[in-house]
Amino acid sequence: MRFSDYSVREPVYLGWQNAVELMPGGPVKGFEVTARPAEELTEAVDALRGAGIEPMTVAGGVKLNEEESIASYIATLDTAQQLGIPIFFTSASGEEDHDRAMRLLRELAEEAASRGIVISLETHLPYCENADKMLATMEAVGHPSLRVNFDTANIFYYNEGLDSADELERVVDFVASMHLKDTDGGFKSPQFPVLGQGVVQFERIFATLERAGFTGPLTLELEGPLMRGLDAPARHQAVLECMEYLQSIGVA
Repeated sequence: MRFSDYSVREPVYLGWQNAVELMPGGPVKGFEVTARPAEELTEAVDALRGAGIEPMTVAGGVKLNEEESIASYIATLDTAQQLGIPIFFTSASGEEDHDRAMRLLRELAEEAASRGIVISLETHLPYCENADKMLATMEAVGHPSLRVNFDTANIFYYNEGLDSADELERVVDFVASMHLKDTDGGFKSPQFPVLGQGVVQFERIFATLERAGFTGPLTLELEGPLMRGLDAPARHQAVLECMEYLQSIGVA
């Protein structure tokens, strides 16, 4: 099965302006735009769409122990609704009281649902670093507008002895979006090579997505030493190499 909703994170291009210059005509038509004040986010989204690039997700964080951060997050939900972006990729942190954190995430999910948006939690500590935590968080929050952003490399980064292909099989029904990233497999290793050059079992990953009928965005995340010091055109070349690999295994 070939998938079509491929996307790329804004930091890969060092800003949306470079993406507008480099991405048109290429194999990736989607974008994960970084959260920013409403006027600036609107400017970015309008420019991207004008170039034929569709913002599929907005990316931001929320500190659950800070009222100001929560208020800013809700304001971004408002802007995302106005701009028609259906998924808010989110890294949540800060609240040490687990029960309170779950309650706050449920409240944010309700805010998102009222705007027709799904919150997609990153594969990060402390709520979603592996399948056990993902399942526990989904059960504790119990809201359909809170789901998982599954990162194919972060499972290796945050855990020892786990494989992302195995973990995805356990949680795929809760996955709203994906970050496609390869890794050398080392615990806390920052080595994230071009797709197909590490240990991630992408063919198994995509087979699981196909069985589950997954239709969410598949966002390329390229970072670490691979990208350090590269200008935007060189980064774009890495994106093209990733897509060539995905085409070679028949999923793009």
